[in-house]
Amino acid sequence: MKHLMLLLMGALLASCGSTAVFERPVMDMPEGTARTSPVGHGWWRIFHDRALNRLEEKAVERNRDLLRASALVDQASALAAQAGAALLPRAELRAGASSQELSEGERYMNNLPDRSRDLWSMSGILSYEVDLWGKLRARTEAARSELLASSAARDAVYLRLTAEVASAYINVRTWEEKCLIIRRVHASYEQTCAMYEKRFVQGQYPELALRRVQAERSRTLAQLKLAENELSRAESVLSVLVGDSPRQVMKGVRPAGGNPALLASPPSIPARIPGDMIERRPDIWELESRLKAAFYGKEAARKDRFPSLVLTGQLGQVSTQLNELLNQLSRSYDLGGGMIQTLFDGGRKRAAVRAASAECAAVQAAYEQAVLNAFREIRDALVERRKSTEVYEAALDEVKCLRRSWDIASKQYEAGYLGLMDALDTHRHLLSGELEMADAAQMRLNAVVKFCKALGGGWQGRPGSA
Repeated sequence: MKHLMLLLMGALLASCGSTAVFERPVMDMPEGTARTSPVGHGWWRIFHDRALNRLEEKAVERNRDLLRASALVDQASALAAQAGAALLPRAELRAGASSQELSEGERYMNNLPDRSRDLWSMSGILSYEVDLWGKLRARTEAARSELLASSAARDAVYLRLTAEVASAYINVRTWEEKCLIIRRVHASYEQTCAMYEKRFVQGQYPELALRRVQAERSRTLAQLKLAENELSRAESVLSVLVGDSPRQVMKGVRPAGGNPALLASPPSIPARIPGDMIERRPDIWELESRLKAAFYGKEAARKDRFPSLVLTGQLGQVSTQLNELLNQLSRSYDLGGGMIQTLFDGGRKRAAVRAASAECAAVQAAYEQAVLNAFREIRDALVERRKSTEVYEAALDEVKCLRRSWDIASKQYEAGYLGLMDALDTHRHLLSGELEMADAAQMRLNAVVKFCKALGGGWQGRPGSA
């Protein structure tokens, strides 16, 4: 009966232990900001580019950084399960054998023929630490929060990786476009040089005109080789991001089946973006989870200074003969409990509380700074998206004017109303304008990528959401 009362008292005390509840720091958020779904998966499909879709899927499957982040999530899951197991009773099975040498007095008192004897034992032990003050529950909550933080960190790697793949793919497509522009101009100079060389031999054109046209041809050839070099570098970057092998990295990635109108027609951003999209960002989720873990870690450290109650029970068999070990007469049991309170530890537990409090304050500051940075990045991405569109439209108008100028200049040159240098200058300006327009198109597309990344993976809501 006394043992039963002891167990009931332990259970009652366990129910009295309470754990403080974590509350998110209050910040001055814009209206409409609320909780929402995790990072948006597959956000890159807004570009409607099959080649990009294949590359993104390949990167998500094979990128080493993402594989490492996923392994860390598995590790955090195991640690959370380990921390949760502390709330459950622990059962052990012990078996042993020992040899004892008795004194003469013990031998006569126990009426034993010999001073030495063998002892055989087998017992089951059940132990349980009563969570009087909520220390174990606080540790469990901290471990679960660390698991959520690891998952958010993996999503952050996922978001960063997919954004880098999209930007790298856009860079490859941009340099492909530049190479096509320069090749087209260089091919026209090749034809012009062939005509000038033929007429120079016939004495119809002076050498000065020939050398100027040849110089322009060589200049565009140098531009072409530089552009091809940049294209090769862009392919190497993309190959590493998608997780290719070293042999494949040496070959480079040549995306096929892409959207031919990608540079000219980027996705449109809705006029109104829901305010709750901000909290899809995995970096904010990660820091909030780490703040929660630090909070419960502080609670566990504070309650670790209180007494601990451990209940134990043992049921077993002890015999001097192995063949009599399982007899009923050899049975024994022990049931009890004990309180443990540290009297002096040199200030270790007090220092642990101070360290946990300082960590909690540091993580909270990092969380609040991350929220501020998130809103700054969204604002900057919106401004860049608008300004990059204006830059592209201005570059497009410039190229239209330059194309018309070249059309007029080429006709006037053929009619003899315009000099060779003026015609070459007009053609050179047209080439520069088309290359600048390709850069503006790249900037406009990258602005969309940055905006999707700033929102935590696009502006699409959860499936089934309004």
